[in-house]
Amino acid sequence: MTHAATAGRRRLLTTTAAFACVALTCVSFGLGGWQPASAGSTSTSTSTSTSTSTIAPGPPKTEALIVARAATVTKPAKRLRQSGLMMFPMDPEPTCTVLDNFGDARGSGRRHQGIDILATLGQQVFAVADGTLTIRYVDGASDAQLSGNAWTLTLPDKTYYFYAHLSRFADGLSVGSTVSKGQLIGYVGDTGDPGPGNYHLHFEVHPGGGSAVNGLPLLEVPTSCIVY
Repeated sequence: MTHAATAGRRRLLTTTAAFACVALTCVSFGLGGWQPASAGSTSTSTSTSTSTSTIAPGPPKTEALIVARAATVTKPAKRLRQSGLMMFPMDPEPTCTVLDNFGDARGSGRRHQGIDILATLGQQVFAVADGTLTIRYVDGASDAQLSGNAWTLTLPDKTYYFYAHLSRFADGLSVGSTVSKGQLIGYVGDTGDPGPGNYHLHFEVHPGGGSAVNGLPLLEVPTSCIVY
């Protein structure tokens, strides 16, 4: 074999090896880009921020991830954990833990007539429908030992909703006030029997003015809430 032929062969082998190296590097990078992130490497938040978030291009995401990220785009965009017909009675931010505890045993043979939504002091509480505030319980009164500050919101068909343990009532409201769905009526607290610092909203549903029913299946529960 001539010297020129040998040199040419060496150049061909070098070029082939370089190409293979580049190709392997590309393949490795490509696979790395498609591999799922390890636990804790990416944080997907359902908090409702007013700023927009940009999702980097990549492989197709699962539906759950898409929904979770969509909920961070704007403050009103809260995807539902379950889709009931009734609006959620409280602002879920910054904390919201819903206890599925309707019917649980209580002292003196009582049964829990509502559901509890754990929150922080002062989170806003809303009217879930158009209606009239028919009863107000004031913390410290003889009829408010369990409920503390509380409202009864009554609809034209006699259905009523009971909101208890409020830290205070919204300004300008009194018994007889008509309120609209979504209107602020009070703030989460620990008045009544919860115990200091046990901030939560006790919420009851009484269709047609009758016995209480479990309100959890009826509610639109934001994904930012944890449900137990």
